Amino acid sequence: MTAIPRVTFVLVSYNGKDMLTSCLATLAEHTPGPYEVVVVDSASPDGTGEWLEANLTGATVLRMPENLGFGAGCNLGVQHARTELICFLNADVEVTPGWFEPLLARLDATPEAAAVGSVLVFPDGRLQEAGSVIGGDGWSRGWGDGDADLSPLYPRSADYSSAACLLMRRRAFWETGGFSPEFHIAYFEDTDLQFHLRSLGWQIWVEPASQVRHIRHGSSTTPRAIELSNINHEVFVRRWPEALAKRPPAVGVHEHPHRLWWLRDQQAPYRVLLTADQVPDPTQGQGAQRAWAVIQYWRQANPEAAITVLATHGEATALRATGVEVSIVDNPTAWGRDRAGLYDVIVALGARGFPLAEAVSRTQPQAVRLLDTQTFLHREAERRFSTLPDAAARRRCATEAAAWREAEHKALTWAELATVGSPAELDWATRFAPAANLHVAPYPVRITPAPAGPDRREGLLFHGAFATAPTSNEVAARTLIDEVLPLLDGPHLRVIGAHAPDTLRAPGVDVIGWVPDPAPYLRTARVLVNPARSGAGVQTKLLDAIAHGLPFVTTSLGSEGIPLGDLRADLVADTPAEIAELTQRLLDDDARWTRIQVALLDLAATHLSEEHFHTAMAAVLIHCGIAPPTAAYAR
Repeated sequence: MTAIPRVTFVLVSYNGKDMLTSCLATLAEHTPGPYEVVVVDSASPDGTGEWLEANLTGATVLRMPENLGFGAGCNLGVQHARTELICFLNADVEVTPGWFEPLLARLDATPEAAAVGSVLVFPDGRLQEAGSVIGGDGWSRGWGDGDADLSPLYPRSADYSSAACLLMRRRAFWETGGFSPEFHIAYFEDTDLQFHLRSLGWQIWVEPASQVRHIRHGSSTTPRAIELSNINHEVFVRRWPEALAKRPPAVGVHEHPHRLWWLRDQQAPYRVLLTADQVPDPTQGQGAQRAWAVIQYWRQANPEAAITVLATHGEATALRATGVEVSIVDNPTAWGRDRAGLYDVIVALGARGFPLAEAVSRTQPQAVRLLDTQTFLHREAERRFSTLPDAAARRRCATEAAAWREAEHKALTWAELATVGSPAELDWATRFAPAANLHVAPYPVRITPAPAGPDRREGLLFHGAFATAPTSNEVAARTLIDEVLPLLDGPHLRVIGAHAPDTLRAPGVDVIGWVPDPAPYLRTARVLVNPARSGAGVQTKLLDAIAHGLPFVTTSLGSEGIPLGDLRADLVADTPAEIAELTQRLLDDDARWTRIQVALLDLAATHLSEEHFHTAMAAVLIHCGIAPPTAAYAR
């Protein structure tokens, strides 16, 4: 069966046969089919129209009797399109490998978007435009013009994205009536169209995963181009007086950088800054899963909101791909000055993110100050103290604990509202900082439907992130291997987690290390074992096990903050012999194992679901004066 095309590419040509040929060649080379092509020639005096009719096969060629301009040509082309999607493409654009799939994916994933534009680059690879901002004077400013580094770009809702390469829903296009005939030849007709779309409730997005070369960008500086631009600017200003009156002019942005950031985010209902020392990566553990969940909640709460993460180091590609701006800086004070007065909310992601939040907040006096933490690091250090082998290590640990205690007390005092991961952390924080305003938002888990039963699982699993310095996870893993495993009837153990040390290798132990997703291991292991001797806060690894229907055995410390109730008798022990006994029972007794799995899944649905987290976070938004998302939007 022949696939039905979803998209028609509409090109308008005026002279420039060679550029048009190159555009069509790259389109054929780098675009997966099926698709349709409509080329409209605007009475080119150089014979382009005749050449198209004689040589272009597999496409619809339309010839206008006179040059009526880009907008009229596009309208004519769309009238001859049969597909649900239209992609406007300038004849002086060359598409690149993999350019189209990200546009289509973004439009499919964003039902509120009428159109998604590509990032335009110069032939040498420098950034030409990643969307534009429109000032109150009606003039636009391309975002990032001339930048050599494109990595900070992220998919976002924008004021305007050039129709040089713009994928659009055909029904949205016709809702506006198409390009207005008031505009002469070229310039501002696509800006006008996108203002019209916004007035109807649509969004315009820019997708940086799609990049195309725009060859003749400099032609906009010719005398004729300047004349047309000025003529059409007057038309545009006349058509949108009320919308433009709400915007500041795009002037003085070099002398006052905060004006440019305000222009970029002026249409956002609110702007949120979240700070962390390292860019959160949920595959690395150590609290990053919760930080990621908090960031994504803010991102999803309103797709028009501007969400920024500020960090000092880390890999940002995955987070940027979700539509979050990530800035990696070494001078947060200067960074904050450049964006003075921009943010409505500042969220410090744990004690490690607090120094950045504190520094930037001095330039954001209007912002609501929040702290979100899964655990208090001074408690983790204090508990680790007793596990250390020598006096020198204990002295270093005591110094670390004192420093974290001071920093975390300061962070709780700084925050207008602090969210913690469990009632246990809430109780501790209430005693530690009685004046703090505290709220519980439990880490959310996505419950696995119909997880495998005991007959489809085998072996033991240890799951936890490690680091270059000894961590509580390393102590727990070593306890499991050296003191618990020898007491069991020879089950195989797999160890997963970032930076897992080779020193854990032993007979019957498979040290796998970092995995992009622990789910395959959580779905197939028989028992997860975590003999935690130090640490603080809710153990995310245990919550993930619960969500996957995987019974576990841990210590009293490891179970802290998890409402196990009667399950504690089956899952919690504090000596290696007791841990081994509970583990062996789960390995041997299918009925016991199944009963516990059912109880854990019920616990997850009652206390740990995404809906439970969303409800708790909605209260945080209300505290900030922000309307929480409707149930229909939360996803």
